Amino acid sequence: MTKRFNLFLVIAALLIALPYYWFLLDNSGSQVPAKPVSMAQLRALAQSMPGARPHAIEIEVPAFQRLPGNLLVAGSGIKRKLVAYMAFRLPVAGGKPIMMESGLAASDAQAIGAEQFKPDVAARVNRALGQAGLILVTHEHPDHLGALVAHGGTALMQAARLNPNQLPPSLWAARLPWRSGEVPPPRLGISAPQAVAPGVVVIPAPGSHTPGSQMIYVQLANGREYLFAGDIASFAQNWQDLRGRSRLIETWFAPQNRAEVFAWLHMVRALKADTPGLTIVPGHDYEWLQDPFNHTGVTIGFKLTEP
Repeated sequence: MTKRFNLFLVIAALLIALPYYWFLLDNSGSQVPAKPVSMAQLRALAQSMPGARPHAIEIEVPAFQRLPGNLLVAGSGIKRKLVAYMAFRLPVAGGKPIMMESGLAASDAQAIGAEQFKPDVAARVNRALGQAGLILVTHEHPDHLGALVAHGGTALMQAARLNPNQLPPSLWAARLPWRSGEVPPPRLGISAPQAVAPGVVVIPAPGSHTPGSQMIYVQLANGREYLFAGDIASFAQNWQDLRGRSRLIETWFAPQNRAEVFAWLHMVRALKADTPGLTIVPGHDYEWLQDPFNHTGVTIGFKLTEP
């Protein structure tokens, strides 16, 4: 009886432990070559367009939730991480600001189970979108593109510069409530980095986190450099420790190409090693961005002009 019971315990432990390890802790698949993007290439593109470059990075957080760390950084532990749904504003002296990520609509926040949605902050983000001369997103998930689509309007869509995989009929983009006649034409490529404004370069990463994923390199007027990683690196720990998302998330909830994501994470680490002053902006890691010990140089809160 005791032997049978012990055997039962071993089998039960294996049935629980192995799936737990595979779906939440496993980080295999990271041994892939880095994507061939260099700082010299990005700087040359950033300086190829004349005009004033952005002079600051401002952040607003219209919604947030807390999730177990293992979900978005495999093997990082069960302690819950603050997942911030952020929007970024880059003011330009003498010109219209640039917006990166649009935040999310109230319906999107509810759908993803956000613990808190702040209507006043969302209203500031919407107002900033309306004042922007250029709107970019790192990918087409609703927590990055949702508020742009929900807010809508011809002027807003004219300011948006999206790639073809961030637009319908691409799967995630097609799920958003685009208004009739408001889907803009694709104005970004998906094959090579390209300058989109003075100091701003889009780095396509198609088929990694999503079909329309891209990173955004920014060189400010004072020379400081940033790389917006989107959800290829949702948290600083993703690129610092070379840890991807859990298989549970990337298999069923937000499918992504594991090998492609790791190849881009290798590129991020290579760029950081080449340029220690480069600040990597994770897609959802507000706590890391606002921590004074990390010296990110970002400003919390949009400094909007009067309408």
